[in-house]
Amino acid sequence: MNTWFEPLPLWARVNALLAGPPRAALLKLTGLALLGAAGVASAVWIGTAYFDTQWNADLGFHSLDTLAFEPFRTTLAGFVLAPLALAALYLTLAPLYRLPRRPLAALAVAVVGALPIYAAGLALVVLPGVLLLFAAFFLSCFWWSVGLRTVLGVPPGDASEFNVLALLGSGLLLQFGGALLVGLL
Repeated sequence: MNTWFEPLPLWARVNALLAGPPRAALLKLTGLALLGAAGVASAVWIGTAYFDTQWNADLGFHSLDTLAFEPFRTTLAGFVLAPLALAALYLTLAPLYRLPRRPLAALAVAVVGALPIYAAGLALVVLPGVLLLFAAFFLSCFWWSVGLRTVLGVPPGDASEFNVLALLGSGLLLQFGGALLVGLL
């Protein structure tokens, strides 16, 4: 089976990365998150700046008068902060499941589990790419669940519940954090 639907070999590589020097693992994970976020943000910006302005309004696309940079900044911020929020929730929930808090492993699960979202996010150059992003989110949910079991040691019977609680919590954290950031800017 391929890695997309059987990610165990990928998580084995993540465990090997985490067994090495922590600084190297942190740099790789940070680079991966930044690269994925920048790719999705670039796709959104290109889609809103060029495709939306050239396509017919009858098809549901809106027209921008300027090449606004806001879609890029907003998407970049969201896609950089989302894995951090998810990792923070993993750390918050760990003691409730009698697990040790392992910040680097939590970050690894959050970032590597988001790879399908980063890949599908490149399709956001065009509006129908949103449908692919939804499918990628469900695939990422599966990846996060497998990563929770294999990297963080969440018992198999608790991994789904752990994952749902973390996703809901990180969503709320991002929503309220985003509202506070908008108020500050």
